[in-house]
Amino acid sequence: MHPMASKVREYTTLPVRKETLRRLKGYKVGGVSYDELLNDLLDAHPPEEFFLEHLRRLKREPRRPWSEIKKELNL
Repeated sequence: MHPMASKVREYTTLPVRKETLRRLKGYKVGGVSYDELLNDLLDAHPPEEFFLEHLRRLKREPRRPWSEIKKELNL
């Protein structure tokens, strides 16, 4: 393998709404890439903590139909 091959990163496009991109730009400082920014945000909320919080909310909040949630989130 070529010595530089290990440094090549693969990227993909990630479709997001314009409002989401606008919000992400608010977190982007200096020369930080969106990849670095998203990884920092994901590191700040590890999956275990996320799912524990999700379960906590499920136990406390009444169940709601998806159609109601979509309407609330403007999806």
